[in-house]
Amino acid sequence: MKYLLINAVSWFGDILILLLFARAILSWFVQGPYNNAYKIYMVVCNLTEPIVAPCRRLAMRLNTGMLDLSVFFAFFLVSIARSVIIKLLIIFL
Repeated sequence: MKYLLINAVSWFGDILILLLFARAILSWFVQGPYNNAYKIYMVVCNLTEPIVAPCRRLAMRLNTGMLDLSVFFAFFLVSIARSVIIKLLIIFL
């Protein structure tokens, strides 16, 4: 049971990181709603927005200028949270 839960957390973190990476890459190529990749981009944005939105507010407070680092911050936070949760599961289960 312990390893199943750890693997589930690991997979969930990996999927979130992959979606954040896809969001960053797709944002360079999607020009408007008439592009075929726009639908995929919108699905990825809808899935990752709950994680990226708080990071965007943090980036605005840090005054990063025209550079949007919110996806980078989200990537960093998901990676740290994944590692911490896995270590806590190993310790307490």
